[in-house]
Amino acid sequence: MNTVLLIGNGGREHAWAIALKNSGARLITWAPTLNPGIEDIAEITIQSDYEKDVDLLSEWIEDIDLAIIGPEAPLVKGMTDWLQSLGIMVFSPTQANARLEGSKSYLRNLLSAHNIEGNIEYTVCTSEDELRSALEKNLSVVIKPDGLTGGKGVRVHGDHFTTVEEAFDYGSSLIRSDGRVLLEEKLNGAEFSLQGLAYGDKVVFLPLVKDYKRAYDGDTGPNTGSMGAVSYPGHGLPYVTHGDLESAKSIVRDVLRALEKENGKYTGAIYGQFMLTKDGPRVVEFNARLGDPEAINTLALLETPLLEVIEILSKGTTPDVKFSETATCVVYLVPEGYPENPLEGRRVELPDEIYDSLRFASVRKEGEHLYTTRSRSLAVIGRGNTLKEAVDNAYNLIPDGISGLRFRTDIGRP
Repeated sequence: MNTVLLIGNGGREHAWAIALKNSGARLITWAPTLNPGIEDIAEITIQSDYEKDVDLLSEWIEDIDLAIIGPEAPLVKGMTDWLQSLGIMVFSPTQANARLEGSKSYLRNLLSAHNIEGNIEYTVCTSEDELRSALEKNLSVVIKPDGLTGGKGVRVHGDHFTTVEEAFDYGSSLIRSDGRVLLEEKLNGAEFSLQGLAYGDKVVFLPLVKDYKRAYDGDTGPNTGSMGAVSYPGHGLPYVTHGDLESAKSIVRDVLRALEKENGKYTGAIYGQFMLTKDGPRVVEFNARLGDPEAINTLALLETPLLEVIEILSKGTTPDVKFSETATCVVYLVPEGYPENPLEGRRVELPDEIYDSLRFASVRKEGEHLYTTRSRSLAVIGRGNTLKEAVDNAYNLIPDGISGLRFRTDIGRP
């Protein structure tokens, strides 16, 4: 049996844990706080911050065959490089390659330097004078912090600001805190997520997923980490043509080749967010890990054992991978008031019969009881032969009158 060290404690990592366990892995989990779902299936749990402290692993280091890092923060801080220095095989990108997500300006400059399709107009501002000048030339932009934002730092013209002064106030605050701010062309169209498991430019692409980032029904309110996601039978999306999908896959492969030229071979999960425009797919962002909840949708569909997929990829060969043809719907349950003023410490009551359909994200366990934190609490996943069946199955899992939590009621619904 392969012993796998899984780093992270969110819904995405719970999805990784289930897929790894189903493929015969012995699990060691390491995270600052314990995930009740992962804890139930892991043989060993290490509760600690992501410190590069070999003593934390000393008892098991000789047994670890593989490490996977789920969240972005330890990737950007170089956790992969450190684990590799200990002689551990890691299926996650190095610190240099994690800049793909850790610096939005790095991504844009990478696309430009290697003439990769799908890039958009952008400006990196490092001073308030540059910022004001750029905004006065074109206010129809998206303002992005350069670094990690947890899905909550982006501001869009028309939704979050309408005047130069409003945009300038936010952009200048980012320059003061981060030293730079990114202004991007505002795109119009439909978004889709294309995820993959990669070893160099050898990629296993996962089924397409539609994500719902806005906090409230009707795609209103602020952006969140995500309130849910759906995948359709057959692994496509009705508004993404075969040509659009092939273009997006080509962009992902070109990005992987460019990263290898600059930093060495990319290994692990990769995630491209695309906007379908009249000119074809355009890059919204790239992430150096799987999405959350997109990982919940896609890993639930994986029929080929995950460890087998990773083993074949790591030999430089693209495996033939099978996925279920069913649809999926993931609905996130979040604390009341999320994301602006989430109410933490509320007790969460869940019926035992829905446990297998839950993916725990951020809940605190005290004794036998669960309590909300300030982040998303847990997700339910429904499956079905049609999207409607998957959506209905997901919502039917949510207990009536569940206290302390709220959710969008329109995930996957017209």
